[in-house]
Amino acid sequence: MLCLRVVLALILLAVAVLSAFPLGAPAREKVKASERAQKFVQDHVAKLRPLEVAVNLAWWKAQTTGKDEDFQEKEKAQNRVDEALANPVAFEELKSIKKEGGIDDPILAREIDLLYLTYLEKQVDPALLKKMTAISNKVEKAFNVFRARVDGKEMTDSEVRKVLKTSKNSERRQAVWEASKAVGSVLAGDLRELVKVRNEAAVKLGFKNYHQLQLFLNEQNGDDLIKLFDELDDLTREPFRAAKKEIDAKLAADCGIGVEQLRPWHYHDPFFQESPAVFAISLDGPYAKADIPKLTQDFYASIGLPVEDVLARSDLYEKPKKSPHAFCTDIDREGDVRVLANIVNNEMWMSTMLHEFGHSVYSSKNIPHSLPYLVRLEAHILTTEGVAMMFERLSKQRAWLEKMGLKVGDAKAFDETAAKVLRNQLLIF
Repeated sequence: MLCLRVVLALILLAVAVLSAFPLGAPAREKVKASERAQKFVQDHVAKLRPLEVAVNLAWWKAQTTGKDEDFQEKEKAQNRVDEALANPVAFEELKSIKKEGGIDDPILAREIDLLYLTYLEKQVDPALLKKMTAISNKVEKAFNVFRARVDGKEMTDSEVRKVLKTSKNSERRQAVWEASKAVGSVLAGDLRELVKVRNEAAVKLGFKNYHQLQLFLNEQNGDDLIKLFDELDDLTREPFRAAKKEIDAKLAADCGIGVEQLRPWHYHDPFFQESPAVFAISLDGPYAKADIPKLTQDFYASIGLPVEDVLARSDLYEKPKKSPHAFCTDIDREGDVRVLANIVNNEMWMSTMLHEFGHSVYSSKNIPHSLPYLVRLEAHILTTEGVAMMFERLSKQRAWLEKMGLKVGDAKAFDETAAKVLRNQLLIF
């Protein structure tokens, strides 16, 4: 009993001492800084979150329909977001919070850093912001709805790629390739103007050009990036030349021409970003009759990362005026994640689906909702691309195909071809 009385007395003494000596100035300042930062974040999220969801929904609709009215609504929604972020009073408060520091919560401090980058980009003349958005919207729409036209017939992107992958007729290949590149003349004037106004905005913000601004906003050092690519070029130049020599010889033989006669339309990918299919066997064979969405669903379920809900909201097949490419987007950071694709039954689209749904499981679906809205996304664009590229490689691995129930005819030829294609993809950048 005596011991208990002593303990209670000591506790009361400690309370009295602490009451007599409140938090020191540094501690009070930290509390004040955190409260100020938290208020800014709360006000921002309350105002911007519904605007961001609205612009994401408008963007998705425009990408899937290509309609004029949908792109107009997308532009209006983006202007509303830009107007809110361009508020100079809010930006001054944000700069002050960031400069003073003293925020003891690392997540809250990160939110402030992200907001600073988000607001910074919009601190230019509102008329210039609207001009950039209008031109960008126009370019995006024109690119999305464009289709190559050959002999009076409109061709989808997959039809263009099929000709470039299979035709041995150089004249046919040239006609299709040039038709696919006609989008350049459609976009040229507006694209040049977009470059001009973006650079103008970047200079007003204190950057050399728009490219430098974007690197800064993505927290990347341009000089380090150039050094990295210079090093990669040094390390891969000779292996690339050897690989291209082998590819060129096979492409020329397929079309019955000399290597010196090869032109851009003799390569299989319109942008020379993929290794041409010129090796022992086609990697497309096992996917000819495969259910690619189901394979995607089954694979991600098998590793404990189900994507059925994402598939249900996605737009996966070709249609007129729809964006011809592929992407994954998070509409609300609350679970509404979607993928746009243009599936045909080949290895490229199996790889693409694994890639895009890799984004969904890394950048969106499996981030805890306990995290604040502003940090409920990937750590960086490089990390999400790294994860997606890891998953996309599975489509070229025979063990994976067989595990997923697909049959590979000539195992040895498939493995040799896949190894060369994977290696060449790493050399082409």
